[in-house]
Amino acid sequence: NARFHFDQATGQLINIQSSVSGRTLNVAETLGRIETAPFDPANRLVPLAFTYDLPRYPNDVTAAELGITQLVSQATTTYAGSSQARIDNIATAASRFDGLIIAPGELFSFNGYLGDISPEAGYVPGKVIVGGRTVDGVGGGVCQVSTTAFQAAFYAGYPIQERFAHGYRVGYYESGEGVGMDAAIFTPDLDFKFYNDTDYHLLIETSVLPGSTSLQFRFYSTNPGRQVVKEGPVVSGIEPPAATIYEVNPDLQPGQSVQVDWPAQGAYVEVTRLILDTNGNVLSREIFASQYQPWGAVVQVAPGDSRAG
Repeated sequence: NARFHFDQATGQLINIQSSVSGRTLNVAETLGRIETAPFDPANRLVPLAFTYDLPRYPNDVTAAELGITQLVSQATTTYAGSSQARIDNIATAASRFDGLIIAPGELFSFNGYLGDISPEAGYVPGKVIVGGRTVDGVGGGVCQVSTTAFQAAFYAGYPIQERFAHGYRVGYYESGEGVGMDAAIFTPDLDFKFYNDTDYHLLIETSVLPGSTSLQFRFYSTNPGRQVVKEGPVVSGIEPPAATIYEVNPDLQPGQSVQVDWPAQGAYVEVTRLILDTNGNVLSREIFASQYQPWGAVVQVAPGDSRAG
């Protein structure tokens, strides 16, 4: 499919990536050609037979055809303080969603469009959460993208089909919207999904904004006549951070230490989304619940340090 941006001034789509027709091997017809080839001594070449598939969204599709008329929601999160590796991964992952069109009735799967998280796909090593620890791995920062997508879908009023909170509170995701508005992904098990329940197509735009160290998702479609109100977060069950963990780093000299993870309180958090009609009547009320475990700081120390277990 072609990919587009939406020009709010003109109401037109701007093509940012051309469409490409697909083709499928027609096995039955190809076998038929192969079966007759031995009886034609003048022609020893057998052309394969293909069925050609046109893209659903070609280069010349228009905003009017798709029902895309306005900005229906946007979300911005900050990555201030991130390493260059994390910033690079955010940009790589965000590019997978820029210009996508989601049809009426279609289920959006973040992992489905994200694809493989690997060096071959352009990702670099960074900090990732695995097995209850922050460790070095490929793709650190991708959850910044899923979190921003979740917030845009939240305020557009789309039904959220699948969303997971992180295991512990992460400061990057609490700036702006506050705690309880993150969305963790871990392919292939944890995904973020929402459903386009409107009669209009949805165009997704993404931007990495270095000037404000932020990531932005913009959703363009047509508002079917609803308003979204967020209530909360309501935080309860607060637990103090876990004890500091000291781990040996053989590259450090005696007396040196490096903090690689920071403490966080445990808590149970609820955020409520109200969807109203144009007259303010409540159409639906949904609670997004998050359980965060207490988290301890992690400090790397030199070999022989008595604090290391």
